[in-house]
Amino acid sequence: MRLIVVGGDELVYHLSRSLIAKGFNLVIINKDEEYCRYLAKNLKATVVAGDASKPEVLEDAGVREADMLAALTHNDQDNLLICRLAKKYYNLKRTTALINDPDNEKLFKDLDIDSTFNITSLLGSLLEQNISHEEVSNLFMIEEGNLSVTKCSIPEGAPAAGKTLKEIELPLSIVLGGLIRGEEILIPRGETEIRAGDKAIILSLPAEQGEAISILRGDM
Repeated sequence: MRLIVVGGDELVYHLSRSLIAKGFNLVIINKDEEYCRYLAKNLKATVVAGDASKPEVLEDAGVREADMLAALTHNDQDNLLICRLAKKYYNLKRTTALINDPDNEKLFKDLDIDSTFNITSLLGSLLEQNISHEEVSNLFMIEEGNLSVTKCSIPEGAPAAGKTLKEIELPLSIVLGGLIRGEEILIPRGETEIRAGDKAIILSLPAEQGEAISILRGDM
């Protein structure tokens, strides 16, 4: 898969290393020529120095042959412009963008950017979870933030402790995806007993996360 990444700094550097290790054919576009030399020296990627909002720079990066473009600059306006340019003029099938200001999220969706990463909202959610519930951690969000994956421990006396999955009657929209029991990982079925000390992996809509934790732990 050929992926174009637009942006710089440590975020893009470490992300690029991970993508390259997974076999992606990576092209990086960055305005800073000195930083481009650093990237070219340290990454097995094609590096293009220039402004990705200019068609000739996207052409140099091989946008016509790309499968996807990710605009990850610190400027929302630039990210939106780059994604729109790639889709409108080069018919790129998939674009994704970093959103720095949460107020811009609706605009990106209205203009058909395929997927977005609202870093402020994600960090806020993680911080809120860790402040409010030390035994609960929001692992990550998927499907553009529409599905949350949460880990929570089951303490002694919790409503779910000692009960089977069938007995706790989770709503159909909430999925208990796994149980971590010591060094063992269990895929729970209806007759699986949930025990105190287990760590439960929950998949739910963000709005239903609190209900899921309440059913399992009883402290929401």
